[in-house]
Amino acid sequence: MRSPPPVPPLRDDLRARKLGGRIVVEDPARRVRVPIDELGLAVMEVLSEGPIDPDDLAAAIEAPRIELQRRVALLSRQSFLQTPRAAEQLRVHENAALEVEAPATEALPLNFQATLAHGCVACGGCCHGTDVGPLKDDDIAKIRAFDWRPLLPNDVSPDDWIDEVPAERSPTKQPIRLMGMRQGRCVFLGDDKLCIIHKHKGSQQKPTICRQFPYTFTKTPRGIDVSFSTECRAWWKARNNAVPPAGDAEQLAQIRALIAEGAPILSLPVPIPLAEGIDIDLATWETLRAAMLRGLEAAASVPELVSALIEPVKRQLDALSESYRESEIFASREAFSVPDPDPVDQPQRFFAALERLKLALVAGITAIADAMREADKRDEADRAMRLAWGIDELMSGRKIDDLVPFAHALEIWRDLALASVQAHEPARKGDIVLGVATLVLKLLTGPMLAGLSAQAALRGRVHEQEVVDAMVLVTKLPRGSAFERLFAGHRRDLATVFLCDVTTLVLGHAPRPLPSWL
Repeated sequence: MRSPPPVPPLRDDLRARKLGGRIVVEDPARRVRVPIDELGLAVMEVLSEGPIDPDDLAAAIEAPRIELQRRVALLSRQSFLQTPRAAEQLRVHENAALEVEAPATEALPLNFQATLAHGCVACGGCCHGTDVGPLKDDDIAKIRAFDWRPLLPNDVSPDDWIDEVPAERSPTKQPIRLMGMRQGRCVFLGDDKLCIIHKHKGSQQKPTICRQFPYTFTKTPRGIDVSFSTECRAWWKARNNAVPPAGDAEQLAQIRALIAEGAPILSLPVPIPLAEGIDIDLATWETLRAAMLRGLEAAASVPELVSALIEPVKRQLDALSESYRESEIFASREAFSVPDPDPVDQPQRFFAALERLKLALVAGITAIADAMREADKRDEADRAMRLAWGIDELMSGRKIDDLVPFAHALEIWRDLALASVQAHEPARKGDIVLGVATLVLKLLTGPMLAGLSAQAALRGRVHEQEVVDAMVLVTKLPRGSAFERLFAGHRRDLATVFLCDVTTLVLGHAPRPLPSWL
């Protein structure tokens, strides 16, 4: 057997320090902090002196060879060593820093997904169960310009019109202003489910964020990608009450006006994290995103929607892993003379990950619901527990195949996925692997919740409103910061179950060994 190549030296721009009671490695080029243990730090110290053969590393550090191999593999995956992988990652970040600044927002073209559309039917659903904001200074000035007290309930005072959220309670860690809420709805929503501001003073008197709904805007160097928030409880009716905005002069003018007056516009992290230790440039993400959109548009079932989301990501990661394989033999078990592990029982591995993730998510969501109840947000707590119910039943293998589905359910779930990808949502959730896995979780939990509602009502048919309500629930609740922290804390199991092994969960296929990139 040929001698294994030496372990490459450590990059010289890294820094290890204690942070919050643990050791982290700070990578200034990739702008990340990676936790590491004492043994990993010892390996880094040796590699800071230069390349070293695996045998010599084992002689220099008294530790089991398998543990040394794992630390070297971790350093390699994180691009901390002077390898082709690291060189490529550094190029991605250097090129991102050199990218030309996009033109002024007002000059950017608008980009749309061809089939998404929404025409408000004034159901009032968007004014319930969610924070309405943030509000700009001019929004607040418009509200304060009138005395609304004669039009509001007697117990609603001017102090209740605006909710000031201090930095310590804000998800952005910055003070924000929101519309006041009473009994889970905006204080300006009348008993007829119509906006009091709109009804008495006209649409332009409402805050920008209210007039923007359900449009979402994401800025990229090639323009502003316009999508929709699928939080409308009249989504199916509203969808059929409109034409796609790309061909509607009135909608285009409305969108331009909203952007000009400062409507919230999302941005993308560039480079974009794809998986642990792997970042990609915007062009690569746009290629992945275009493949997802094409697949979603062509899908003929929910499993095909899922496949359209996961397959482009898996192909990209598999290709990258293969391109690094030869140059990273030094990090293999063979290089460290570590025997191959016993064969893994793949079904046992899958069911262990499934059960572990189910228990963690249900317990985590229950804790979030308890906190909501303590804050007197009982409606939101009930919705959280409903989400936990759907996830629990989905991951426990419950079937709802005996129900007659709503005839257009697939189009509603397609809209959910299309709107998310059009808005670049998977690229804004930590990394794309986590973002896609979370989206798949929503896409599978939604139909389960709709079916559970029908079964609980002792009906054999799923109604339109049950599908739409399930879509709203899986869209609205998980975007909260507590849910995002919960999902990020279980990233590996989420990616295992809802990306790598999702065909086992959905179609009963035999689980396959996990890929090296996970």
